Amino acid sequence: MCQKSTGRVDIKWKPLPLDWVKVNFDSSVRGNLVATGFVICDWNGNVLLAGAKNSGQVSITVTECLALQDDVAYAIHKGWRKVLVENDSKLIIDCVNNLVLVPWSISLLVQDIQLLSSYCEEISFQHIFREANFTADAVASLGHSLTSSRLPACLLGFWL
Repeated sequence: MCQKSTGRVDIKWKPLPLDWVKVNFDSSVRGNLVATGFVICDWNGNVLLAGAKNSGQVSITVTECLALQDDVAYAIHKGWRKVLVENDSKLIIDCVNNLVLVPWSISLLVQDIQLLSSYCEEISFQHIFREANFTADAVASLGHSLTSSRLPACLLGFWL
């Protein structure tokens, strides 16, 4: 006889060590169109940068890898060198952590992400439950309203 698990997982924000930033990113699918979004917070939970992108017709796996590549590059560009990256795609996180065989469709992207990561003092890629990634998911949904893959003008000031 099978029994249902009655275990409950608490999902709550945990403060980061001093001088760390946390990057949460996600993708959103509507029909055959994909958008991505990200939120970068400091060690105290303050939002430092957020953005969304309309990726068009790309596979969700490739889109999530492209988003991760962009997000690590953003962090490096801004001078943040201690980075915790969280995402709800176990495949993507396991690929960059070298825990699984990387699908050919994202192998070059994963290699590039790993190369970018070498510019960080410390970087950690962690899988989180979808329910804990709701802010990045909400930002990703906004990407569907964008007509291009550029960051919205209101966010460009943060990037520059």
